[in-house]
Amino acid sequence: MASASFVEIISHFAGYLQIFHDIARDRVEYDDSLTPRPSDDYTTLRPNYDYRFAPDDMDTAAGPVPELMPDDPIHFPRGGPLKLLHGPLDDDSDFFPRSQTPNVPLPKPVGGGGGGGGEHHVRVHYQDGGEQTQLTVHQYNFMHDDDANLPANALAVVEPLIDRLNSDAMATIEQLAADANAQIPVNWQMPQTDGGATDFVIAHDAAWAERGGTPDAHSVTPGYYVNGELQERPSEPAPPAEPEKLPDTGDGIGQWASLGGNFSINAALIVDIGEGARTMVVMGDYFKTNAIFQTNTTVDHGHISVSGGQHEPSAANNNQDVATNIADFAQNPSLYTGFAAHAAGPNWSVDVVDGDYYSVHAAAQVNYLSDNDVATQVSSSSHYNLVGGNNEQGNLALIYDGSIQYDLIIIKGSYHGLNVIFQNNILLNNDKIVMSADGADPSQSANSGDNSLMNEAAIANYGGDTFDELPGNLELIQSLLAAGMTSLDPQLAGALIGHGGPLKVLYITGDYYDVNAVWQTNVTSDADVMYQLQNQPLADLMALDPNGTVTQSVATGGNQLHNDAAIVDVNPDATYVKGQIYTDSILVQADLVPTGADHAVNADTNALVTELIAFVDDHPQDAASPPPAAIVNSVHSDPMASVLH
Repeated sequence: MASASFVEIISHFAGYLQIFHDIARDRVEYDDSLTPRPSDDYTTLRPNYDYRFAPDDMDTAAGPVPELMPDDPIHFPRGGPLKLLHGPLDDDSDFFPRSQTPNVPLPKPVGGGGGGGGEHHVRVHYQDGGEQTQLTVHQYNFMHDDDANLPANALAVVEPLIDRLNSDAMATIEQLAADANAQIPVNWQMPQTDGGATDFVIAHDAAWAERGGTPDAHSVTPGYYVNGELQERPSEPAPPAEPEKLPDTGDGIGQWASLGGNFSINAALIVDIGEGARTMVVMGDYFKTNAIFQTNTTVDHGHISVSGGQHEPSAANNNQDVATNIADFAQNPSLYTGFAAHAAGPNWSVDVVDGDYYSVHAAAQVNYLSDNDVATQVSSSSHYNLVGGNNEQGNLALIYDGSIQYDLIIIKGSYHGLNVIFQNNILLNNDKIVMSADGADPSQSANSGDNSLMNEAAIANYGGDTFDELPGNLELIQSLLAAGMTSLDPQLAGALIGHGGPLKVLYITGDYYDVNAVWQTNVTSDADVMYQLQNQPLADLMALDPNGTVTQSVATGGNQLHNDAAIVDVNPDATYVKGQIYTDSILVQADLVPTGADHAVNADTNALVTELIAFVDDHPQDAASPPPAAIVNSVHSDPMASVLH
């Protein structure tokens, strides 16, 4: 325990243990600054980092470069500002934080010396790289559901007529395909492969440049089109098409026949994000085309004969066919909208492609359905339900290609971009229906129409709509990388937008081919021959249900053909082009649908004879509107060649 005298001494001098005046201190000086202070100056030194540097230190850490004037007249040599340099500090700065102010000066020529002595240069590493794609996807469905529901003794007699029915139906389909093919401009017909699409775009862009950039004859303003009319884009997309379900016919006395109701669908989605860089530099010309071609072709010349009942055929039983083409050219903001921009760091990694670069995707989808039925129903006291159609087939393709792995894409040649969708629906629905009631007054209904043909296509671009001339600093970067320089002036990093880490660069010595192509075709042949005979039901059976009605019902239409395709193309945030810029949107929509209605008459019924088959020889177009002239093409140029040859 401390003595009382010691505690008293401590408490007496406790207030004097802290000395507030520097003059009361005696110290040894360790002043190693460039300008030592006088030894009799007792003022406390404040933090000062201006120390002497040893020669070895000068080789590893350069001093910060003075800021340039923000409005330096040589800041933008071509008058077009670069979209750069605002945002957080560059995480890849090794020694000194980078300024937050714009700093995109025209760099000094390499080898010109310059002050500063030991600047920290940009380090560039080269390697072979570039993930190229040349892809072709073909999807085919072929279905034959040609039914014959006939008595055994009649089948041998009618079989030659059935063969003729199928043969004539195929000949008519070929004529319809020729009419649809004629709607596609000759200069837009191409083989359905990645190689064919590439060859096409080479010839197309060369001809485009030769005519001085004149737009295509079918060029349109980008937007949302329905059957050739520009409309407001709906807030919500339409629900997808679904096949109709078979109706509930109950358990009453009568005859029900469903020979149509077929459903064919093609669905394709291509997502191409390989070009989603911050910056693209094109030393040659820039070509970009978005094109959609849609056709709906149908022949629905049905003939309905009704006898024995007391009612005339109702027009409501012959619903009209519906053909719809929807095309959407959508331009969306860049993926980088709202993201902070970082300056390029001092480490650059360059993937070099020696020659042309290919990002080509081709998808061809075909559904072919033959549902030509010949059937009879003869009954008196039964529930007779016959289903000869309601087939379903579909193709689904999803192509997701590329990744956002480059900050800068440099193309020494030209850029060739093409997004194109071809859609065709072809339906033959010529039906012959005979309904007869012997001694009964049935409820009779026949439907040989109510078919739906739908094409939906969308080309959605993200970014790619910001163009500018090539400034001198980016052109210098291109020339230095072309020469294989491994050390660049640090000011060049300020001319590019990075992501805060090493700058990833794709350098292509040739041309860039960015092609996405989709072909979709639905072909349905639903030429039906149907004969119904309803005899008088037995009196005892009718007594069980005196309020019941004998029914005769035939549905040979209700077919649905649907094509749905979308191309999502992610483009650079900013594109700088030294050559010419060519952009265009092209649209062709055609509905080749006859205006004549089906024939529904009251007449005496005849047996199944050859006249019931001859209807398939009808020409697919109305006499008042002759079909377009057929175009002679090679097998590879005909979009229907893969189906019909």
